[in-house]
Amino acid sequence: MKQIGLLALLLVAPVMAQELPGDAQYVVFTGENGVVVLKLDIQIAGKSPRGSYESYVDGLIKLLDKNQDGVVTVDEAKGKYLTARDAQQAQLIPQSDAVPADLSPDISPADGKISRQEFLAYFKRIGLQPFLIQFQPNQNQAQLGNRQARQAAANTAEVPLFARLDTNGDGKLSAEELTGALQTLHKLDLDDDETISLAELNPINNQFAILQQQQQNGARTPSTSPFLGPGSEESLTKQIRRLIDKYDSIDPVKSGVEGAKIRNQKLSRQELGLSVAEFSRFDGDGDGQLDFDELRQFLTSPDPTVTISVNVDLTDPLSAKSEREEIQEKLKTTPDGSANINLGTTQLSVVRGASYDVGTAETFLKPQFMAADADANGYLEKSEAERAFLYGATFETLDADKNGKVFLDEIIAYFQVRFDAARSRTLLSINEQGRTLFEILDTDRDRRLSFRELQAAADKLSLWDKDGDGLLSESEVPLQYRLTIARGNLPVLGGNFLIDAGMTQAGTPAERTSGPLWFRKMDKNRDGEVSRREFLGETTTFQRLDRNHDGFIDLTEAVTATGSIE
Repeated sequence: MKQIGLLALLLVAPVMAQELPGDAQYVVFTGENGVVVLKLDIQIAGKSPRGSYESYVDGLIKLLDKNQDGVVTVDEAKGKYLTARDAQQAQLIPQSDAVPADLSPDISPADGKISRQEFLAYFKRIGLQPFLIQFQPNQNQAQLGNRQARQAAANTAEVPLFARLDTNGDGKLSAEELTGALQTLHKLDLDDDETISLAELNPINNQFAILQQQQQNGARTPSTSPFLGPGSEESLTKQIRRLIDKYDSIDPVKSGVEGAKIRNQKLSRQELGLSVAEFSRFDGDGDGQLDFDELRQFLTSPDPTVTISVNVDLTDPLSAKSEREEIQEKLKTTPDGSANINLGTTQLSVVRGASYDVGTAETFLKPQFMAADADANGYLEKSEAERAFLYGATFETLDADKNGKVFLDEIIAYFQVRFDAARSRTLLSINEQGRTLFEILDTDRDRRLSFRELQAAADKLSLWDKDGDGLLSESEVPLQYRLTIARGNLPVLGGNFLIDAGMTQAGTPAERTSGPLWFRKMDKNRDGEVSRREFLGETTTFQRLDRNHDGFIDLTEAVTATGSIE
């Protein structure tokens, strides 16, 4: 029952249920000197996000049409497609009372039959969409709210790392110092786990402990994202309001309104930082100002500042280009394949997320089922089910035929529709990585620097070297946003099998859930790679698995060798 092009690439709140123009995805970054528009040309299994979404709907219709007469009746579809309540329980859409849980797709017309257009309209109505933007603010800066905490932070992560790498003490980092980072910091690896933790960098002032204390004191993480566009969890109306709030000025040079004493609730070309041609396309009345309705058109289909092509299923470096010469000069691709846009004090790094053939829902469910089936009779009684981890589903829900027994097929059928829905989405995860060197290099946010992360340090030098002296000073390190594009996952099934990292509540590295079992067991330090020292097999086997011969078996190499994720 494997389906590759699947459902509504999810999780836009119902109020945000707007379709995207064409097949491109537009993301607007609200920078300090105006907006930067990213046009993302995304391919998943040879299709755009919208194409993947519609392929899922087509596959669903074919599956439901039992008698193959080309018509899906309400009776044929009953209980076999996602309702709003189903999507909420599976964490595919936010909890909301805005959409009735019993909403039917058979409404236009209500004739007992469900057409393709009715299914598309229905999924849009409940908030399932082809493209989703998720923003994660920098936890350190968000939670260090008071002056004492900020002062404590200033004495923790950044000072030890930068100073320790600056071996000649000149206050700057050279390419040689960054390249030799692993060797320089090796003596700090007190637990010999091939990673450098924040505590090892500065055991006296542990920033993680400070952050934990701030959490206990009730500090909250702000959710305001500097990224706008279709796919955001915010309504388009709220996004327009935030755009006006940020850029609307009483400065006559910027606003174009002479003698203005109050903000005019409109935006000029100078305020938005657009070219004459870009601005005029949306200035319908030619008054030199974009009002609310004109800004709506701008956010829906803006002219791109940068176009980035991403094939999620490949490993080639991303392609980035700009028609504006001054922007094209700021575009660079680093050896990790990411496309980087240097905006002076800010850098946007677009990367391709891991994409694997993870099989079907059975891949995750069968091991759980077999472990729960204590008497090995091929089904679960209610007592066995209650002791099992069934990803939030109740025994009564899974027992489709109400015979008091839950078979593996029933569990798979229940979760497959949710699994397929999640895997059909395109997910743009945006992480604000902060401005300190440690935060930027710690790409998986597990509060440790692995060999791979330290290796990437030297690649960043040319991106950040503003004065062109070949050296990096602390003031040149930009605020960085990491934009990861990947196929979606199902939060309640298999955990974060596409993006699993971070820390547990206890402050220890989180358990990895990606990759074959042998890979996860050998990865003792949980850095997402298996080094030669961690590998338990023969050297010749390690060399065969290490396809790029960098001394580590990464997740992609492990999955390729195994053929599937166990």
